[in-house]
Amino acid sequence: MRKIRYLFEIFSMVTACVVIAVAFFTTVLESVAAVEPVIFWQIPCVSFLCSLGCLIYPLDRVSGKREMAIRIVAHYILINGIVLTAGFCFEWYRVDHLGSVAVMLLTIALIFGIVSALSWRKAAMDAKRMNEKLREFQQKKE
Repeated sequence: MRKIRYLFEIFSMVTACVVIAVAFFTTVLESVAAVEPVIFWQIPCVSFLCSLGCLIYPLDRVSGKREMAIRIVAHYILINGIVLTAGFCFEWYRVDHLGSVAVMLLTIALIFGIVSALSWRKAAMDAKRMNEKLREFQQKKE
């Protein structure tokens, strides 16, 4: 149940960031009159695939710094592969236009950074709350 809740949290954050990015691109960078309705299916599908990548992190134990760094790099590479492949298939960017690819890579990095920061902050807050509850429990015991 914990993994499902974690996946849903990540999925929600990723989807929200992608929707904001699409809104920014379609109104500021490359203004369009309308977006294709199919994108409302593409975004959650790609967000779901990206969220599954979070299963690379163990939820039941603490990882060492080196192991965690390897997992983060592997996760980042996996996310790039998923988004670039899906983006190519869905024609979100043009492979023959270097600027388009660069914008995709920058967007992926930005969203990965935001979601990671929010996720780590939530984990830290949860740990702090659990430690406080444990302290309260131990004080009641004494």
